[in-house]
Amino acid sequence: MAQQTPSDDKIPALEQPTSPSAPSAHLVPTIEPVADESDEYWSESASNLTSLASSITNYVYENGRTYHSFQAGKYVFTLVLRGRYHLAPINEPHNILDLGTGTGIWAIDVADLYPSARVIGNDLSPIQPRLVAPNAEFVIEDFEEEWEYSKNHFDFIHGRTLSGAVRDWPELFRKAHAHLKPGGWFEVQEVPLWYWSDDDSLKHDSPLLQLLAILEQASSIDGRSLNVCEQLKPWMIEAGFEDVHLKVHKIPGGPWAKDPHMKEIGRYQYVNAIQSVDSYGLALMTRHMGYSEDQAKIFLAIVKNQLRSKALHAYSLIYIVYGRKSLTAF
Repeated sequence: MAQQTPSDDKIPALEQPTSPSAPSAHLVPTIEPVADESDEYWSESASNLTSLASSITNYVYENGRTYHSFQAGKYVFTLVLRGRYHLAPINEPHNILDLGTGTGIWAIDVADLYPSARVIGNDLSPIQPRLVAPNAEFVIEDFEEEWEYSKNHFDFIHGRTLSGAVRDWPELFRKAHAHLKPGGWFEVQEVPLWYWSDDDSLKHDSPLLQLLAILEQASSIDGRSLNVCEQLKPWMIEAGFEDVHLKVHKIPGGPWAKDPHMKEIGRYQYVNAIQSVDSYGLALMTRHMGYSEDQAKIFLAIVKNQLRSKALHAYSLIYIVYGRKSLTAF
């Protein structure tokens, strides 16, 4: 992509952004926005967001994949699932594997939840805490390479926000199937790199969607697309899993929802989005898309301006897909 010189009032040109398809309305009901968008309402929310920001750090883009901060990913997913760590109906598991564990927070929490289980979290980078429960273990390895674990071994395999880290998703599903015990469960939780709105407050040619289209292009250069959610269920079925379920949840991009629970999710997602624009966007735009640092920063400032607009009722999605290995499969 040729470098351009964006001005303060013009975003870099991009051919029509392609939106990942959104699930039908019966899967993700419309979120009703709050009626009062007065300055007092937004100031109160902004104050709450400022306090949240002190405990939430940026995404880090490293070695071709993203790592959630210790707090942001935990809070959004935990709020969406209302305190649950997974939806797969596992019962008294003995061996659990967390793929691409990142900071390790999910593996740590699940090790506390199932003290009789051995929980292994693997990742490319040693960024996990050293002091953890005795039944939790972190190993440095690439889950896209050959697995050294025994086949028919795990009761539960889990992966969260692996988009951008996986070249061959069907192969990953096949590996998970082979290494699960008969009757074991595999669950993946992914967020598409896109935003939508039900009231047309997010325009197709908006700076935010322009940025997301650029980032999808950058991530796809080496075959690691960030938008794979629609294929997760078919891939799981093709790998031989049965009793496959798909759950989709909306994530408000700010504290604009009328429902108190959705508003709380939106507060965390807002801070997460604002703080990740630079650390996530800057790296991909300058490394892969030919933008200079100054060009990228100007564009990203425009995107953050849009995210701060209280008239924007944008949301993203969380896809949760889980399936069971047949009791007769070996």
